[in-house]
Amino acid sequence: MKNKLALFLLAFSVIGLTSFIGCEEIYEPITVTGKVVDSNSLSPVANATVSIISPEDLSMETISDANGDYAFQEVAVDSVIDLTIRAEKEGYTSESITIVAAPERELTVPNLKILNQNQTDGEVDGETGGAANIELINLESQSIRIDETGGAGNSAFTFVVLDSTGRAINANNAVDVRFRITEGPDGGETITPAVVQSNANGEVTSNIFAGTVAGNLKIEAVIERTDIGLTIRSKPILLTIHGGFPDLGHFSIAANIFNFEAYTINGNRNEITVIVGDKYSNPVKEGTPVYFNTTHGVIQGSGVTDADGQVTVDLISGDPRPPAGNANATIRAYTFDENDNEIVRQIPVLFSGPPSSNKIKLNPSTFNIGPGGSQTFTMTVTDINDNPLPFDTQITVTPSDGMTLDGETNISVPNTLSPGPGVTQFTFTAQDSDDESSDSQEVSILIEVETPGGYRATRTFTGTKAKAIN
Repeated sequence: MKNKLALFLLAFSVIGLTSFIGCEEIYEPITVTGKVVDSNSLSPVANATVSIISPEDLSMETISDANGDYAFQEVAVDSVIDLTIRAEKEGYTSESITIVAAPERELTVPNLKILNQNQTDGEVDGETGGAANIELINLESQSIRIDETGGAGNSAFTFVVLDSTGRAINANNAVDVRFRITEGPDGGETITPAVVQSNANGEVTSNIFAGTVAGNLKIEAVIERTDIGLTIRSKPILLTIHGGFPDLGHFSIAANIFNFEAYTINGNRNEITVIVGDKYSNPVKEGTPVYFNTTHGVIQGSGVTDADGQVTVDLISGDPRPPAGNANATIRAYTFDENDNEIVRQIPVLFSGPPSSNKIKLNPSTFNIGPGGSQTFTMTVTDINDNPLPFDTQITVTPSDGMTLDGETNISVPNTLSPGPGVTQFTFTAQDSDDESSDSQEVSILIEVETPGGYRATRTFTGTKAKAIN
């Protein structure tokens, strides 16, 4: 009995452990790249030893190549961490930098600058002095994304501390540099770490993290020299925070063609474009997904926003078609706002059909034009469902000999959903061009219609032209 109980507990433990492990989120390893350069000349330093020294469980080592470049492959970062990297080479000072690493985000480290101890700068000899100035030497990005949107929500920056001669201070004169946000949108922005001690090259590196509000951001670096009663301040760094979550008020949809030649043709394509902005009227972060569907035809299912917040997919003509009485398809686009609520925009697209001769009408349909006289006509042309013909359909009206026409006689159907004047109704005037004719004669008006897809229809209306009175 005891053996059976032990086996049961062992099986239960294995199942529980397996379930626990299965709940852990697995991240793909990242690649960490950077460059080692000479701190004086900024030229590449080859054969420098570069190491990840913290955290210890990620420690690894590599050598810089002829261009000073190095890379760590397969770095198993499974949470947001501080990664410390050191470069060293015989005859040079060493240099370390701490930078934030995040899961599944490739990391580029600011240049590691090491000083050749066998050279001088040729300008000022001797030991460097104490801190007298501070300057920005690197800013990873001037634009960061609103927190929790999944974009690059932080930017690394590096300052160098200089003595009164303009040289970077060394380790013997190291100082603490405090960073602070002087202006911001007050959305929870933070700097981590907030205080950094200068290294052997006089450099300090930290990161600015966005909050939940868009706007401008200014950062200042401050050194307090209490030994001489001096406060040293940097020029402010200006950054912007934007690219928040989709907002219904800034979510729009449009069709390239509204009267789409789709009722009887398969495979025609019509671009559907959405623009997605956040509540601050900026484009959402690049890569925001948008889902699409349609009541009729087929549409590409999804896309992701570009840098302008735009996504374009194709509506493809095919089954099911809308009914003849209401030949509109409804196209919908979906995404999610900051509260994880689904937001939707929709637009109608008319599935225009081909022309038909019995849908070409003229009023009056018969006519008698006197010598030197004229007749005004109203022409109505629709598709087989009494809807507007496809966009860019060509309608041509041609008179027979003895008449001239004036008005809407060479027509390109506009991009529209609605029938009416200039779309399905047109007006022109026929005039007698031969008032000396002594005999009445039969005359005609030919109306020809051709769609972009090659569908054609024609209809001829006949009348008379009266003879001249002597």
